[in-house]
Amino acid sequence: MDVTETVRPEATQRDIVDRVVAAAGTVSGGRIKNLILNAHGWPAWFQLGTGLSSSTMAPWSDVSGKVFKIWFRGCLVARIAGAHADRHEDGSTLRALGVTSGNGHAFVRAFARLTRCYVVAPTELQVSRQRTYPHGQMNTYEGLVLSYDPEGTITWRRRYPSVYGFDPDTRRATAPNDE
Repeated sequence: MDVTETVRPEATQRDIVDRVVAAAGTVSGGRIKNLILNAHGWPAWFQLGTGLSSSTMAPWSDVSGKVFKIWFRGCLVARIAGAHADRHEDGSTLRALGVTSGNGHAFVRAFARLTRCYVVAPTELQVSRQRTYPHGQMNTYEGLVLSYDPEGTITWRRRYPSVYGFDPDTRRATAPNDE
């Protein structure tokens, strides 16, 4: 990627947004085409700095006009968790991990509206065997991935092969996509 930065665990959302806005000022046209946020996720929560959630997302309004598309690269961000999810193939795995609540759809929808950006987010567990990728590339998603427009409407969805063989005790899974 043109600008790659590590986010420290103590970084607030304001700190992160200020860095994104500063990075946008260094690229041609002053707008980042693709911002990839890579961290651990949970339905409606992303472990970016001190944590990105509905209650901490307000500073992200400042990226409006500075970023075209934001890609969440972490587990479950757009997932709607709850009792109804028990019927899904990964329901027992999510219960074993303690994923029992969270409306990821509402979170991502609100985030897209707030940032006025297109936002792409997964609904399932994600794995990666590689630590680095060639310039301009990122690893393949697993499971259902949703893309939201700046109004918060889902504009496309794609289902990739899902993670299988997840062992909640060791937190290891077999990656279905050959990277």
